[in-house]
Amino acid sequence: MIDADISNTAIAMMCDIARASGLDLNAEKRAVLDGLIAQGLVEVIDQAKPAAAPKFAITLKGQQLLDERGVGVNEA
Repeated sequence: MIDADISNTAIAMMCDIARASGLDLNAEKRAVLDGLIAQGLVEVIDQAKPAAAPKFAITLKGQQLLDERGVGVNEA
């Protein structure tokens, strides 16, 4: 198990990132996102992309966590 202490909010945020949906980041969500980045579960991708492009991606470690939790992310 990678980390049993990941909150449901963090898991939901990771799913949003994996689906490439836009993130509406208030201060609380930004703190969760910063924690996910610090744990190596999410990474910052090219910040020079247009505003509509995704700015974050799930890392292999993050995907393994989602898999262990049984969280499927359907991009359809």
